Amino acid sequence: MLAGITLMAAAFALRAAQFGNPINGLDEQYYLLVGDRMWQGLLPYVDLWDRKPFGLFLIFAGIRLLPGDGVIAAQVVATMFAAATALVATLIARRRTGWAPATMAGILYLGAINELWGETSQTPVFYNLFVALAALLVLRATDAPLSPRGRRLGIAAMLLAGLALQVKTIALFEGAFLGCWLLAAAWRTGARPPALLAFTLRLALAGAAPTLAVMALYLALGHFDGWWQANILSVIAKGAPVDPGAHRRLIESLVLAAPLLALALLGLWAGTQRFARWSGEILFLIGWGWVTAIQFFVIGGFWPHYALPLALSCAVLAASGFALPRLGPALFAGALAWPLWHAVMINPAIARSDRAAAARVVAAIPPQVRDQCMFVYEGPVAYYLLAGGCTVTPWSFSAHLRSAVEAPTLGVDPVGALRAALDSRPAAILTIANSQWNDRFAANDRLIAQVLARDYVRAAALPNRDYGPAETILVWRRRDLPATPVEPGPAPRG
Repeated sequence: MLAGITLMAAAFALRAAQFGNPINGLDEQYYLLVGDRMWQGLLPYVDLWDRKPFGLFLIFAGIRLLPGDGVIAAQVVATMFAAATALVATLIARRRTGWAPATMAGILYLGAINELWGETSQTPVFYNLFVALAALLVLRATDAPLSPRGRRLGIAAMLLAGLALQVKTIALFEGAFLGCWLLAAAWRTGARPPALLAFTLRLALAGAAPTLAVMALYLALGHFDGWWQANILSVIAKGAPVDPGAHRRLIESLVLAAPLLALALLGLWAGTQRFARWSGEILFLIGWGWVTAIQFFVIGGFWPHYALPLALSCAVLAASGFALPRLGPALFAGALAWPLWHAVMINPAIARSDRAAAARVVAAIPPQVRDQCMFVYEGPVAYYLLAGGCTVTPWSFSAHLRSAVEAPTLGVDPVGALRAALDSRPAAILTIANSQWNDRFAANDRLIAQVLARDYVRAAALPNRDYGPAETILVWRRRDLPATPVEPGPAPRG
């Protein structure tokens, strides 16, 4: 109980500064938009396209049942998921250490995900909980996986892994690792081939059950082809994208993860010294860590938030290091110093600045977007919700139609899709000047420039954010609409 309260308090302390910041992150804004529009009858993969699994959008649809515009609600729910995941990490670590170092490991997880861009509502903040619970059940089932209790725990673990898969497809790697660990444990107990085969089928069915349920839903709705294209064909078509910025992001991700990796290695050393052997549980944690590292490289792009699953296994390994007399608590304090400073001293200023910048952009968007819609070609898609604007295309995420990497994954001609969106004559279009994104689909850049020059006037040019790269967000108003008064000058600094 005390550990749970401590971890919940730590989670809110580390993350609360960003509550109410509507433009922090980017992917999360689109998940919230899709969840919101599901209540208006729009269907993922049909009316709003993305390759993320249905379960993720179901979570955000549930979030939209909470009061408010969804921004704070999503951030609070994500914080509760993070705290719950930290508690499960603590319970796993508690199997090898005392409560104090195990709780330190849970807090380390919370600090680490903040630094790896998991301070809002990125997908691993949600699915890490399902994977952590599954890992705990697998460890409890390992000694006797084919006993009645072991079978129940194993099937429950794979069902949880299947739920994680319905939040993000890459969780397949961790689910496969957990299933293989159970099968290896069963084989070591001398299971006969028929029993081993039956166990394999049960585990596979449990893991696949959530995805099969979603497939059945879309088949019943007559939109199975849309689900298949988004969830399977687009993933294959995209592969592991590498752009000119990927090398820089890889270095950034490694720097951000370096303290966590160092603590995990120290914990690994301390754990093996304490038990004087490489226990099965330590081998499990090492294998789990390797799988999450492989995931990071398989996805490509090397964004820091792709390393969020790695934070879970590393934090658990670090617990044995925190159990070292005197040195352990000192290491914990050092590891938390920067995340705490970042959360208390830096994030509040960033959040104030973002809220001010977003308010100015919303003020510049013509009110007609509520019934004549808008189109964010590039920029924060949060403005659909903040301005109350309807969408004009299923490909409404800002990367879908302006990205050369995304172009072959959409299942449609991206130029034709953009032309159809522009032919609907949205009341406002948002673009970015001085964009830092070098992944450009040139044909669509040319098309939107032509349409903007012919049919739209620039209503405002405002800082996208008043720190970091000097991007300017341009609000374009259709020529036949009255001007919206906009206060001149840059967004106020935090």
